[in-house]
Amino acid sequence: MNKFVLRFIGLFLLFFSVTAMAHEGEPNMAFRWSDSIIEIDTQRQGRALGDHTAFVISFTDSLTPYRMGDAGFTGSGFDQGGIVAYQTESTLLKWSEAQSQWLQEGFEEQAVIIRLGDESIVTDEEGNGLQGFIATLTTGSSFEAHPVFQIQKTDGSLPDDGAYMVFINILGLDESGERIRYKPSVPFALVFHINAQAGFDRLALSQTLEVVPEIQLNDYNRIDTLFDWAESQFKELFPHPAESRFILGYYARCYDNSVCVGSKDGEIYTTGGVQGDIVEHGSIETFYDLAGL
Repeated sequence: MNKFVLRFIGLFLLFFSVTAMAHEGEPNMAFRWSDSIIEIDTQRQGRALGDHTAFVISFTDSLTPYRMGDAGFTGSGFDQGGIVAYQTESTLLKWSEAQSQWLQEGFEEQAVIIRLGDESIVTDEEGNGLQGFIATLTTGSSFEAHPVFQIQKTDGSLPDDGAYMVFINILGLDESGERIRYKPSVPFALVFHINAQAGFDRLALSQTLEVVPEIQLNDYNRIDTLFDWAESQFKELFPHPAESRFILGYYARCYDNSVCVGSKDGEIYTTGGVQGDIVEHGSIETFYDLAGL
């Protein structure tokens, strides 16, 4: 059975034992499955970050300013059962006041997202593409969950005051963890605000949200349209329509002839067939241009 699912079978009973104690939290990161898409920020508690939505998660406990468990994921309309999860869409970013920009590397902090004992650790180098459990839907179409968010340096010491960011999406899988039941939402940002030493107030935070980080984020609807185009144009390689799924960090489709095509980190790959092992074919933007997308 898929490792993703095995991790959460053991957490299943614990999830239901704590659900009754949950509350919406601050911010309430609310989502709705409607017309075959996941709508984000249905409670309008997000903030604008260019064309993206950002949820600000403030660390307010003076004893442990790097750990917070009040923010909540809530969802409605998820009527196909299965597992609701999040997926990281970037590594960790850190705001630089000196440079007035989001740094993508060169800092020691890491973000840890903890849900019922399962941890996703995101640094400036690693963590993009991780999936984490939010809720199991067995008796209803709604969920409410409270992960713990933690910011610390890799040696466990306290982080610098400031703002940190990671992009994630919300998606849903079947019980095997293989089939996508709810297509990934558009990516949105979690912005972690730390002002433990009174060195980075809300005004400073607001200034960070005026700058959009220069990173490439996946557009899964666009990738699916590209895959559809490839199936129509290259039937010898992709002989029939196939469902997209996540395989070892790739967003991919596989076919009866053992050929798979996938996207990862802005590149297109194939495996199987006459080419054998995984082969990189270049930037996905090149293929978007080729397909007129």
